[in-house]
Amino acid sequence: ITADGRVSSNFIMADLTVTFTVHKEATVTYPALGYCGEVVLADIGIPEEIFRSIRPKGCIIEDDILSYLPVRNPNSNKGTFGTLLALVGSPNMPGAAYLASMGALRSGVGLLKLSADGETLSILKNRLAEPVFVPFSKDTITEQKYSALLVGCGIGRQYDNCLDDILKKQNQITIIDADGINYLATHINVLMEMQGEVILTPHPGEMARLIGEDIEYVNRNRIECARAFAMEFCCVVVLKGKNTVVASPNGDVFINTTGNTALAKGGSGDVLAGVIASLAAQGVTPLKAACIGVYVHGKAADNLKPRYGARGMLPHDLPEEIGRLLG
Repeated sequence: ITADGRVSSNFIMADLTVTFTVHKEATVTYPALGYCGEVVLADIGIPEEIFRSIRPKGCIIEDDILSYLPVRNPNSNKGTFGTLLALVGSPNMPGAAYLASMGALRSGVGLLKLSADGETLSILKNRLAEPVFVPFSKDTITEQKYSALLVGCGIGRQYDNCLDDILKKQNQITIIDADGINYLATHINVLMEMQGEVILTPHPGEMARLIGEDIEYVNRNRIECARAFAMEFCCVVVLKGKNTVVASPNGDVFINTTGNTALAKGGSGDVLAGVIASLAAQGVTPLKAACIGVYVHGKAADNLKPRYGARGMLPHDLPEEIGRLLG
């Protein structure tokens, strides 16, 4: 197993791996990390000034990422903390809209405008008290005022005939998840023509569809897949999975090490999309919103694991703990 994460056919399953000075790609990303066992970082005395002339391949997200959260001024109102417009959910997947909404609301957005078809909204109105409900039409969406737009959680393919106009006609930051990403995979020109900043939150299967490769290829090359796509299409990419990779348009890569297998459940990604979108609506830059979002999402799962267990924890348990972590 090489330091850059390549795995040969003749490897061992280590109980313990000691890596010197800094983490390597093999000690933070899969599949190589799966063969490392416990990883210990050892200082062998390399002077710190040596590192100042070297650009790292990636950085691990630490808890100091929370210092980038904006201070909440006591003299504030709902307008101070941004407006998120979310086009999410469908009759068979209203839970995706609910989970994304709770992720957004618990992360501090000032106002959530929730848009969906009439049947989905009628379900959500019985579960959510805080949002403004916006019955979907293409004109209604484009006329709304908001500071960030979330598209994709559980929408299916019902909006494919109008997503082109919706995505291209607005210039605010847009967070695209799930079925929104599946739409872009066959309409990549839309991503190239969008005016505002964009955050994509694909899982490996969605990333594979975006780049025309298989899932195995993505999982073998997580950092490079995320980085190359982010640079080519000038967007922030959040490649989900164990040790989520966040890549920026300028080639910087950040790796999150919080989280556990409790997050391997349908709906966890919807919560994450809502958190990232909420932070972006509040004025946090796209890259920092993504890094903060993946960190607290995983940290919440770690904090809740002793209470519920990795098997018993559910996605709807996460938003309240995320809100507590964000303060």
